[in-house]
Amino acid sequence: MHPFQWCNGCFCGLGLVSTNKSCSMPPISFQDLPLNIYMVIFGTGIFVFMLSLIFCCYFISKLRNQAQSERYGYKEVVLKGDAKKLQLYGQTCAVCLEDFKGKDELGVLPCQHAFHRKCLVKWLEVRCVCPMCNKPIASPSEATQNIGILLDELV
Repeated sequence: MHPFQWCNGCFCGLGLVSTNKSCSMPPISFQDLPLNIYMVIFGTGIFVFMLSLIFCCYFISKLRNQAQSERYGYKEVVLKGDAKKLQLYGQTCAVCLEDFKGKDELGVLPCQHAFHRKCLVKWLEVRCVCPMCNKPIASPSEATQNIGILLDELV
């Protein structure tokens, strides 16, 4: 097929040939589309699906982290600017005994003691007191109320 044969075998669309006969494009239905068009449509659909799946997984993980911090009563921070306020540079996590590093996810209790978030969650699953000063974080009834409030907010 010649590259300029677009409509019914004539060059009228390009204006290269003067012709007296009327030239029009035949109607194209969805079934007449070439395979590569189907692949583009299918690929775009898969891309949008994967993008939305990634977004949903990210959103669910954020909600889980928020639920943990509300359930156990600590505030989550990332070791950047907040670390200067809390004076955490060069200090050590009392649970795992490792130094705080840049961009560590930290959990800060109401008593202003900071720990690695993962360490703090594991500690608070066993005991609901601060690992440093043994100050109670929340009573079991308050923890149950916080979970109920969080579930109400999600619905």
